[in-house]
Amino acid sequence: MYVPDHTLPYIILGMPELAKHDITIDCSEQKIFQNGKNLNESQNDKNHSNNKQKISLHISECKQMNSRCSQTTEDQVNLPQSVTENKCELRKEVKDIIKNFDSVFSMDKYDVGAFKVEPQRHVLNSDLPVSLRPYRTSPIEEQEIKSQLKKLLQAGLIK
Repeated sequence: MYVPDHTLPYIILGMPELAKHDITIDCSEQKIFQNGKNLNESQNDKNHSNNKQKISLHISECKQMNSRCSQTTEDQVNLPQSVTENKCELRKEVKDIIKNFDSVFSMDKYDVGAFKVEPQRHVLNSDLPVSLRPYRTSPIEEQEIKSQLKKLLQAGLIK
């Protein structure tokens, strides 16, 4: 999954993929369910371990300044107490969730993940040429469009 740096006081984890596989994240109970079945308990059964895996989805300020965490911004200072935990720990927990459920998440922003991409062809009923206005862009915009098309071609999303 493509996760940008923490620019918001929260992270959204690939909601289309979660909905497609009927995965529910219960923040109050700190559990993940798929089709009503608790995935944390099924993982513990596989590992023959009695230790429950705790998954926390709460975010808060970093207590220390280091290279992986940014300082708390003014809009994050007044977060409710139930949403307070270290962002560094959250980043590790998010990576663990992504690692455990890697079939659900995209690994970069040009990866479509578990979605089925079906090719579509539009059949025209007429042989007349399509008449469109000329599409004009500045050289800077044209360069940006070419770079994005190149990335999509390399990712195999377009041909």
